[in-house]
Amino acid sequence: MHSVELMDPEARRMAELAKRVEDGTATEAEREEFALYAEEHKEVQALVVRDQHRRKLGGNWLARSQADRRLVAEESTPLTQLERRVGVSLVVAGGVAAFLFPPAILAMLAGGVILGWSVFRVKLKTWGKDPYDQIEE
Repeated sequence: MHSVELMDPEARRMAELAKRVEDGTATEAEREEFALYAEEHKEVQALVVRDQHRRKLGGNWLARSQADRRLVAEESTPLTQLERRVGVSLVVAGGVAAFLFPPAILAMLAGGVILGWSVFRVKLKTWGKDPYDQIEE
């Protein structure tokens, strides 16, 4: 028989919570429940203190990571990639053609406008969702 099966339900629950807190997968409610339990059982208090310290050091890394993924996903959409390819192509082709045919500089200008619109559109969609904006130096 396994030793966890011999434990009473409260001890089993606290063992599960301790594991989740230690792994960093506990919800806020589970952390609070575990902290309340630790107030009554001083031998568990060190784990709670260590968890609070680790959370303070880690900050919102998960939110930052998710924001990075959202930004990369937004910049990787087919529309954004098409805008950027067309914009760069027009800028390069217009720059090269402008030596032979001066009005081709309009193609460079159009490419620049397309690139600018693409960057603006992505920034507009991700506005206020970037946790790096809240970091103070």
